[in-house]
Amino acid sequence: MQKRLLLSSIILAHPGLSLNCQFNGAGEVIFFLVRKIKVWYTLQQENGAKRHKERFAMYFRHNLPYEYPEKCDAHMIDVKHLRDVHLDENYPYLQKSAWFKCQRGLLWICQQTILPIVMWVVHGLRIHGKEKLKQHKDLLNNGLMTISNHVFMWDYICLMVALRPRLGFFPAWKINLEGPNGPLIRMAGGIPVPTDSLRPMIQFKKAMEEVLDQGKWMHFFPEGSMWFYYPDIRPLKKAVFKYAVTFDRPILPLTFSFRPRTGLWKLLGKTPLVDLNIEDPIYHDRQLPKLAAVKKMQSDAYRIMQQMNGIYPGDPTYNEDLNLENYQKTM
Repeated sequence: MQKRLLLSSIILAHPGLSLNCQFNGAGEVIFFLVRKIKVWYTLQQENGAKRHKERFAMYFRHNLPYEYPEKCDAHMIDVKHLRDVHLDENYPYLQKSAWFKCQRGLLWICQQTILPIVMWVVHGLRIHGKEKLKQHKDLLNNGLMTISNHVFMWDYICLMVALRPRLGFFPAWKINLEGPNGPLIRMAGGIPVPTDSLRPMIQFKKAMEEVLDQGKWMHFFPEGSMWFYYPDIRPLKKAVFKYAVTFDRPILPLTFSFRPRTGLWKLLGKTPLVDLNIEDPIYHDRQLPKLAAVKKMQSDAYRIMQQMNGIYPGDPTYNEDLNLENYQKTM
């Protein structure tokens, strides 16, 4: 009788499974437990689906006084020029000095300790889908390309927090390296993009390939520029998908979305709080010719990234046109 009461107490501990029962044998106990476990599992699945639907519900749109450019890849900030950077075929696109390695070591320590706290306090950072990083651990360890929308000054730091303990690299515009944050951008993994001639571009491409061959992480912002807290996904440029097909690498899509400040968060700032969403990798179709594979991967990534932010076909800001000239800003 005591064993029966104990089993009943255990089952009653879950409010969704409570039921007063008397058992006449071990077989009935097992049958009862199996049935209740199935009920519990169903409840978890339903709750998970509800949370997923709420998470990807129509996204939050801010009312801050930002004026977005007419061209979807135009820049919103003017960088103060402090230094000249000459990008030729002899420029060290991938730094390997002892001093650079010391800087990266210090950055790694901050990545593991301070930066997660800072990003939570400043941006209320929440990361969704981290389990996908564990599911695809082999890809991460063999050199992975990632993409995301570019929506605030330090969004790359949030990516570092999500993908820790890995330190990554990313293409960086020359104009940004010539500004106040140039040394920090290089330390964070910025590889300058040459735009003047072909030979430097060959060296830039070799630097990216070396990063991936070493099993490291290479991130891209395929929208081409940063727009402060813009809630929609702008058309993605083709270059990153050409690299993915050329280097035969999958692309892991990440997106930033936002939520309003509530409660005490209102005292810490006016900008929206940040959610970072992680999805499964996107693979290029090896059965297609190279150009067709690039175009399909680009189109798939654009569709997936919009849906990650709760933007689906039929929504007023959903977009399928990848032509940058045709894009109309939504705010």
